[in-house]
Amino acid sequence: MRTPVWSPERARDEAVSAYRTHGSRTRYNWLMLYHVVALGNWLADAHLPYAPASLAKDGSVHCSPSEEATLAAATRFHGGVTGPLVALLIDETRLDASVKWVAPAPGSPLAQAPGALFPRVLGPVNRDAVVGLMEIVRDEDGRARELVPRN
Repeated sequence: MRTPVWSPERARDEAVSAYRTHGSRTRYNWLMLYHVVALGNWLADAHLPYAPASLAKDGSVHCSPSEEATLAAATRFHGGVTGPLVALLIDETRLDASVKWVAPAPGSPLAQAPGALFPRVLGPVNRDAVVGLMEIVRDEDGRARELVPRN
């Protein structure tokens, strides 16, 4: 299966196209970011901004730009996690912290895709920027297979 190449420019073009087609009625948001986290970690300290270990380690919250990239990240980096795994849906326009778009790390399966970029939130995620949760459905081997809306 070929992973589609995603870039901010492509998403912006799609957003402009959606606006031209549907005007202000469109609900398309090209600024939606995905972040994979164990549900228990997300629910801990719910009164504080979300700050995963990566923020202390390298100064950013690692995110994905699409559902496909989110599933790949969940499989690669969270395959051994027990318990529920979710993807936070983060509205970039609501973040207090800035976002930097970076090339995938060397060795990443997506590093070969020309123009692929990934968002990094450069600070804690304020909880009101999280506009939804998607449950990550995994197979018996821990591979992420789909995202399902969580109520």
